Amino acid sequence: MLSLNVFGRFRIADPDGNDRGPRSAKARGLLVLLATAPHYSRSRVSLQDKLWSDRDAKKGSDSLRQTLVEIRKAFGPYQDILQADREKVALDSSRFKVSYRLVESPGDWSDEQDAFADIDVPDPEFEEWIRDTRSSLAEKARVSAFEAPRQSAPPKPAIFFQFHSDNQSASELINARMMTLTTASLHDLDDFQIFPHIPHASPAVARQPVSGLAVSIRTATMGRHSHITFTISHAETGRLYASRTEKLVSSSEEALHHWCGTLVQAILITLRERKDDLAISNCAALLASNARNLIFRFDRQSLSEADRHLSYAYERDPRPQYVAWRAFLRNMAQFQHRSTAFLGDEITSTELVQEALRQDGNSPGILSIGAHLEYLGGGSSRGSLKLAERAAELDPLNPINMAILSNAELVLDKLKASRRSATKALELTGGGEHRAFVEFFCCMSAAAVSDYDAAIGHAEAALILRPAFRAPLRYLIALYIQKGMTAHAERAIEQLRLLEPDFTPARFLDDDYPVTTMRRIRLIDTIPV
Repeated sequence: MLSLNVFGRFRIADPDGNDRGPRSAKARGLLVLLATAPHYSRSRVSLQDKLWSDRDAKKGSDSLRQTLVEIRKAFGPYQDILQADREKVALDSSRFKVSYRLVESPGDWSDEQDAFADIDVPDPEFEEWIRDTRSSLAEKARVSAFEAPRQSAPPKPAIFFQFHSDNQSASELINARMMTLTTASLHDLDDFQIFPHIPHASPAVARQPVSGLAVSIRTATMGRHSHITFTISHAETGRLYASRTEKLVSSSEEALHHWCGTLVQAILITLRERKDDLAISNCAALLASNARNLIFRFDRQSLSEADRHLSYAYERDPRPQYVAWRAFLRNMAQFQHRSTAFLGDEITSTELVQEALRQDGNSPGILSIGAHLEYLGGGSSRGSLKLAERAAELDPLNPINMAILSNAELVLDKLKASRRSATKALELTGGGEHRAFVEFFCCMSAAAVSDYDAAIGHAEAALILRPAFRAPLRYLIALYIQKGMTAHAERAIEQLRLLEPDFTPARFLDDDYPVTTMRRIRLIDTIPV
């Protein structure tokens, strides 16, 4: 058994009191990262990102391997406590103990009482992480000592479902499908605690956690139509947050998908807006939710902040979906700004999405992002479509998955299917932060079937929502030229030059300019050079 105390100077003690800690700063930093992670485990990508953010993937991997060798030598007869495979590095939790015993010191709090007080790793990513970690732990330590890191972690958001019906078979079937669809979609986004009923206080039965949302759904069927009402409220106080009623054709699977998608979006919005009521401000699910919204603002500051949120979310809950969204974010940065340098590391979208797929090859969100990057990276178009179809099959409520499917279909000339998928994505989106992104995918699908008026409408809608979103602006220039709308095209060109001073329409013909789909649908053929 080896042990490490969080507060004070870094020291790993064996049962005889000997210090088994390695000497180098990187090796100590690596052990600190593992000791503060859930289950004492982190992915290799995460460790490289924190300790060797200035190196490419190959050099970072080599450095990590050498550091693991150093740690094993320091551990000596306890070296098998350090476990590593191709994906993760971990400490055997049955033989490694982390304690949170406060350092005895009179007077006010001092640096010597900080968490890992003498740890200093010269990497900006690690420096930012250890600063935040020390601040968080110091604040908790001032209040009281605690025994395990999981006690200090914010609780995962709980969602309690309760279904009511008029006992007709159609109503019961709708309720069952709603539970299946919404649960699958929510779980793929974040690791929510989902319960099939709302708890009630009972002295005879231990209570379930109630710091979450109560979602009540009532279904009644009359003839061919079903009336469905949902309400979202605080699970314990009963405070009402949202409600909605809809009538839909009982046998329409598409209508049910739309309704379930609306419910999922309402739950996510309520969690974000009522985070203080629900005491979930710093949980991984909320950090990731905020990050996904920030991505679709497209500016550099929002993308950088989103990347930090996703990194922090992964620290609290190492879900591969967060790794995949970091890959998607980098692709968006390249597409929007033609650079990812402002994100502060050299890790690529490809490395991140491959890591996410290795960790979970059945997540619809990861499959969808994998499909998107496969196509844009010049990979197999049919492979991209297969991944996108699987993602949409597993989670038909996610509008991003559906938009990416639309683009995968477009590439293989399945133009009518592409238009249907894009339209469905827009219906599922509602008023979400990602609507501008989906409007743009609708623009591409409409342009592919030569419905230029509709394509212009979608692109203009995207720009109204996000004026600095460059992708629809690029398409508008080509579409206006296609339609002979010279004055509109000139205004759009000037607008894009404010964002890209070197822009001319001839840039569309350059292989390195991010208009891959525009080339495939030959929209640039009318661009004057």
